[in-house]
Amino acid sequence: MAEERRIAVLGAGPGGMSTAAVLTRRGLDVSLYNRSPKALEPATERGGIEIEGSLGDGFVALPVITADPEDAFAGRRVFLIAVPAYGQMPMLRALLPHLNDESTVVFLSGSCASLEAVAVLAERGLDPRRGIVLGETFSLPQSGRIVGPAKVRIRIPGSRIRAAAFPGRRTDELVKRLDGVLELLPKPNVLDPGLHNPNFLIHPAPMLLNYAAVERAEGALSIMNEGMTPGVLRCLDAVDAERCAVAAAYGLEPIPVDEIYREIGSSPDVYRKPGEPFGLKDRIWPRYIEEDVPYGTVLISSLGDLAGVPTPVCDGINHILSVVEQKDFWSTGRTAARLGLEGMDVAQVRAYVTSGERPA
Repeated sequence: MAEERRIAVLGAGPGGMSTAAVLTRRGLDVSLYNRSPKALEPATERGGIEIEGSLGDGFVALPVITADPEDAFAGRRVFLIAVPAYGQMPMLRALLPHLNDESTVVFLSGSCASLEAVAVLAERGLDPRRGIVLGETFSLPQSGRIVGPAKVRIRIPGSRIRAAAFPGRRTDELVKRLDGVLELLPKPNVLDPGLHNPNFLIHPAPMLLNYAAVERAEGALSIMNEGMTPGVLRCLDAVDAERCAVAAAYGLEPIPVDEIYREIGSSPDVYRKPGEPFGLKDRIWPRYIEEDVPYGTVLISSLGDLAGVPTPVCDGINHILSVVEQKDFWSTGRTAARLGLEGMDVAQVRAYVTSGERPA
């Protein structure tokens, strides 16, 4: 099998396991890697992953399930990083010794991770302007939910996912390299998928406004329905309006959150209409705040500051949740400075994310 058809999926959470299962079902040779061997134990014991959902019920055997980077990455050129945003750079560093100019690295649900990754790749002398191809998507290629040990429920949306390379001029090359692996909807640059992640919209504001209810229920709350009252939805829509204004300032076509859900084959009814369409109450994931604030609303606020676009609602969410969580999300978040954009104006940012060349 050609090396381009041998894929390494990094991350053994619901995103990584569902991605590994889907790609294996497509006939690709997939290794599943996780830095912690404990998370892999159920899949290792079974030799694969049990699935239900869009692909039917069954068992998907995986040829390689390992916490050993050499076993996971040897002979592979395509690396899909499917971990929460706060784990992306640590995972990239684990992968770094195994990369070369023929590698393709993609962050699934990137949140502008590609821009932060540039400095990490430079530590190994790798430059995404040439050689290694670096990119990201705005979401996972499918939804995955862990419903048991080494068991995931998979939903495949049936639509292409927004994606771009850094620099944007290499996006066509990214799409070509991933032909038969991921169905990508190419966009001008990584700010597009970075600013269209719907989790940034449906989690921070509702989590803040439902904070007491979440605490009282010890997290057993359906945030998508019980938490989406008319007032909460007005706040969600205000965050969305700020995000759209920031996207427009950088020359992107802003897509409102309802259209994002339709684009991925879902519907805004899942959060705009009362009820329990999923038939369950999830325990609230801490990452609804710990990921989607520092890598979501902080990102929107910071890019807004650089562009001179006011983001008072996002700013308020960032500050108040920093207080109630006792964490400084602004200092740890994905800001323009952390993305290597500090000191640039909007025109320079647009040129940089397209060409990869920093302003003189």
